[in-house]
Amino acid sequence: MIPLSSGERLLIYGIGNPGRQDDALGVRVVERLEVEHLPATVTLEANYQLTPEDALTLSAHDVVIFVDATVAADAPAPYALRPVEPQAVNAFSSHTLGMGTVLELCVRLYGRAPRAYALALPAYEFEVNAELSPPAAVNLARTCDALLSLLE
Repeated sequence: MIPLSSGERLLIYGIGNPGRQDDALGVRVVERLEVEHLPATVTLEANYQLTPEDALTLSAHDVVIFVDATVAADAPAPYALRPVEPQAVNAFSSHTLGMGTVLELCVRLYGRAPRAYALALPAYEFEVNAELSPPAAVNLARTCDALLSLLE
């Protein structure tokens, strides 16, 4: 999955709206991992969206895994994994702050950025206040198993 060296500080950051069914996948991953006995080097965070303040959180870690739902038609189940690089943008809005932008802020403000990865879980349904769709629930379980294997 991800090369992780012993002692590296890992941040798993779930993104999503818990009130919008499968959009909550990133947050649900963090909730599932919170009940596990994780190494002290692992930090879990979750929010609706990324904010400029997250750059400070990222700066304290060696590796970050951003976990989010995706509606990409070609997204493989249970997840797709890709590296994320710092990316400067000309426009700024906290409503469209991307993973690369937060990494770029981390570099500008704190002089470093962790190795970063986007872990995207396919999402299928977005009803208000509904449970995860059955295929999303399967993707969630399989993704959490893969993350726990990484941390063993």
